[in-house]
Amino acid sequence: MDHKLQYQRKLKIFSFLGVVCLLVPLSIFILWIFISDIGTTHTERVDIFNSYFPSFLTNRWDTTILSILFCFLALILSVKSWQLKYKFWSVLNYIVLILSSILLFLNLFSMM
Repeated sequence: MDHKLQYQRKLKIFSFLGVVCLLVPLSIFILWIFISDIGTTHTERVDIFNSYFPSFLTNRWDTTILSILFCFLALILSVKSWQLKYKFWSVLNYIVLILSSILLFLNLFSMM
């Protein structure tokens, strides 16, 4: 029985980490939406957007690739935690799965 409780605790940690991983691309996306109202030209918006990140993330696709990686990680952790029995954890994993899939699609679409 103790092994089952440890396994459930491990799945809850994976589920929580999935939420944390989802917050990275979600915050990048929300930041871009916020900045799209500030700048007048696209170049100005990109410069303002890049000013929020460290210098190693200011190249053209760096934040997009970072966002894609965190979306994949959130998807993997959410699917791995799908076996949790309680409704709260199931709903949380479904939300992470749906939001990370949408953000992944948007990021991949933006690279075309």
